[in-house]
Amino acid sequence: MLNNLVNGEKELIVLEVANNHQGDVQHGLNIIKSFSEINKNFVENFNFAFKFQYRNLNTFIHKSFKDSEIKYVRRFLDTQLEKSEWNLLIDAVKSEGFLTMCTPFDEDSVDEVIKDQYDILKIASASIDDWPLIEKIGDSSKKEIIASIGGASIEKVKRFYSYMSNKNKDLALNYCVSLYPTSKKDLNLSYIKELSKTFPSIPIGFSTHESGELDNSAGLALAAGAVIFEKHIALENKEKGYGINDYSVNLEQYNKWIESLMEAKTIIGTVSKRNENLDKELDALRDLKRGVFAKTDITENILDSENVYFSIPSNENQVLSNDLSKFNDIHIKKGIKKDEAILYNQVKVNNTRPEIEKIRDIIRDDLIGNNISIPQSIDLEVSHHYGIENFSEYGTCMLTLVNKDYCKKILYQFPNQKHPEHYHKIKEETFIILVGSLNVTVEEKNYELNKGDILTIERGEKHSFESTTGAIFEEISTEHLSDDSYYTDEKIQNNLNRKSKIMLFNS
Repeated sequence: MLNNLVNGEKELIVLEVANNHQGDVQHGLNIIKSFSEINKNFVENFNFAFKFQYRNLNTFIHKSFKDSEIKYVRRFLDTQLEKSEWNLLIDAVKSEGFLTMCTPFDEDSVDEVIKDQYDILKIASASIDDWPLIEKIGDSSKKEIIASIGGASIEKVKRFYSYMSNKNKDLALNYCVSLYPTSKKDLNLSYIKELSKTFPSIPIGFSTHESGELDNSAGLALAAGAVIFEKHIALENKEKGYGINDYSVNLEQYNKWIESLMEAKTIIGTVSKRNENLDKELDALRDLKRGVFAKTDITENILDSENVYFSIPSNENQVLSNDLSKFNDIHIKKGIKKDEAILYNQVKVNNTRPEIEKIRDIIRDDLIGNNISIPQSIDLEVSHHYGIENFSEYGTCMLTLVNKDYCKKILYQFPNQKHPEHYHKIKEETFIILVGSLNVTVEEKNYELNKGDILTIERGEKHSFESTTGAIFEEISTEHLSDDSYYTDEKIQNNLNRKSKIMLFNS
């Protein structure tokens, strides 16, 4: 549910009523009604929830302190509501079309939150390491949980996350500064990025306690990665003596706050919206791109950097400098005179990148499916010894994980694919089969390797390999040097374009 509420199109805004209803149910209803009117202007952009707090005051406050003037004790006792009054507030939120949310501060209140069918259960910062309460929530039937982490070390948050994950809870974490009100210098919103990196599979939010005069913090939190925003709300009633504390917002402040968040959301945008502008951007940039011109009279079949040069302005239908990439083979259809602009209708472009990307996607998914972990920043090297068009028959793919005095690679062989005969003068290598089977020929001797088998190939030994089933295997070796592979077929040895590289993970 929580991931559905923060699915990239809409973030979740939580309006915290707390004790600002003042124990006056009509005042609470006025808060819900008044702030709902503002929310309705933004329902296409955000999801909304109203949040309350439950305490069993008979046991939450020790009996010896029922007459105490301690600030929090008095606030809780003076703002009590009856069960029927809570029902009125819950029904009011639902009638406005918004979600309900509640923070239980004791075990009895957990049962009440579930009984009253709140959409989301919230855990307060003060309770994140209250293990009797946490275990009660963990053992409860409630799945949708948001927890604030004010004052908690990352180790404490990890312990909490691990426990809730083992309980299969639908969890989100709210970054929170438990200083009331929070000054600008204490917000440290960059920590939201740290939480997103540490807990990438769950939503991260921002529970705010700054002054109502500060209206741009949510937008900055959104830019840092927050997708849930919790704001304390209140209404002033001078006749009844109801004021607004320093970390809650009135209607005017809330309106400015959410408008600022909306403006930030518009500016930040989305990947899909950015991609919608690419064609317009490319049109705007074309006049700045260099066109391809013939350096000499060209009669050869293939264009390359040796027989062309690049200049502006370019013609509308002219081949551009960015077309000359390692993934493009550009063949001319007829001779081109020196200094002539080379036009698209004069050439044939064979773009191999889609084929390389297809190979990459198959390998990436197969590695993931076989639980073989690869660092995100690793390049996939695709060897196509006789051209990409013959890759299904001749080729191999490799990922170099370490290459120092020692080297570790992961190699991938497609079914019925051969790696032609070659040898190394410097490198000694050992193959360890992880998945599938591999037929290796070393100095005309054949080896059938299956999962778990190991084979060492000495320096200078000619070897080739192929797989009928497909194979994933480790290569452990001495340092790999790019010029230390010698193929017995001179056609391969002389082919300087027999390798293509692409990132294994493109996002």
